[in-house]
Amino acid sequence: MSDKNCYPNTNILINKANIKNQKQLDEFESVMFNLSLIKMQEEGFVIKSVYDLFNIHKILFGEVYEWAGNKRTVNIFKEELVLNGLSVNYEDVNYIDKSFSDLNKEYNELNWESNKIIDELIVLFAKMWKIHPFREGNTRSVVVFLYFLAKQNNLELDTKLIGDNAKYFRNALVMASIDEYSESNYLNKILKDALNKNNDNKENKYKTVNNIEMENYKYNYHVIKKS
Repeated sequence: MSDKNCYPNTNILINKANIKNQKQLDEFESVMFNLSLIKMQEEGFVIKSVYDLFNIHKILFGEVYEWAGNKRTVNIFKEELVLNGLSVNYEDVNYIDKSFSDLNKEYNELNWESNKIIDELIVLFAKMWKIHPFREGNTRSVVVFLYFLAKQNNLELDTKLIGDNAKYFRNALVMASIDEYSESNYLNKILKDALNKNNDNKENKYKTVNNIEMENYKYNYHVIKKS
């Protein structure tokens, strides 16, 4: 099945700069993302509901992709080293709207006065990521969502800790998103450290996920899921 979001006979996403080299596209996307994030921080983005994730994605990737801010139209698959080449079962495109509606109800029930608020945020965050509403840029958009949500509620997310351990972080999300086999301990560890500003012994904390050395992890790109 051909992917209308990609250039013919490639897995490279069609982009506004018409870049057809994956490495160059990654670099361009990174620059545009960082510039857009700086602007968001300067202007002060406010989270009002989980649907603001779509606004965030549009801002962050609007200079790169025409479809930025729009939900994906295909089901996607990504081989994961920590799952022996299998993929997370991201939400089916036909149920993304329903999943976000349910998630927004959970958002509205967050108790910011509770001493369990960080645990509640992690659960919400993991569920949002597993939906994977966009063709690309999901993890970065969800992290930015959590960053602004935490900030406006007097918490601070240590994005440097997450960025410095990006491989561990993404694989922690994978392990927290495999349905009845989910293991949330990896995600809980790094997000609680990031939200509590706990950097003790961080060099040794984030080296392995599911017995896989993160130095051996290589990023794979999403492809259309075969029916």
